[in-house]
Amino acid sequence: MMIPARGGSKRLLRKNIFPVLGKPMLLYTIDAAKKSRFIKEEDIYVSTEDHEIKMLAEKHCKVVDRPVELAGDKVWTQDVIDHFIEKLQINEEDIVVVLQANSPEITAEIIDRGIELLLQHKLWQVHSVDQDFINNGAIQIMRSKVGKHRGKPNYNGVVITDWIDLHTLEDVQQVEERLKQKGYGA
Repeated sequence: MMIPARGGSKRLLRKNIFPVLGKPMLLYTIDAAKKSRFIKEEDIYVSTEDHEIKMLAEKHCKVVDRPVELAGDKVWTQDVIDHFIEKLQINEEDIVVVLQANSPEITAEIIDRGIELLLQHKLWQVHSVDQDFINNGAIQIMRSKVGKHRGKPNYNGVVITDWIDLHTLEDVQQVEERLKQKGYGA
């Protein structure tokens, strides 16, 4: 299980560790992964090139050092996933779960629903989509072979969420209100 968390961000500086209700955003995602029925705590990794993110992450999970050339804002997430798969020597049929650090509303229940969907229907991958069925990038669950498969992978599924990916201060304020309504930070 990997959380990509690079240090650079343009719209919201230091986005992945920006405090949401006083807690670094990255920790919401790590906590959700730890509550999953399918993800073992020792299998949670953060992929980063950033020293500060690495120091924070190492207190809660493992870290894969990402090369700087895979940390630019024009780098595809799939390239980061491929690096992770190669670095950990993950087998082709193994399941890789990728969770975004800037989606603090991620829950273990939705992660588990996506993994169950992938397993029950023998899918290659499952993505989270918003209420309009637009891929929101919060969750990607895939068989490792998807990374090596160039072209459109077959056998896809989706889980529907209503989460907001945080990119601006306005996003942070909106999500903080939503989290407070759910009892966070109380």
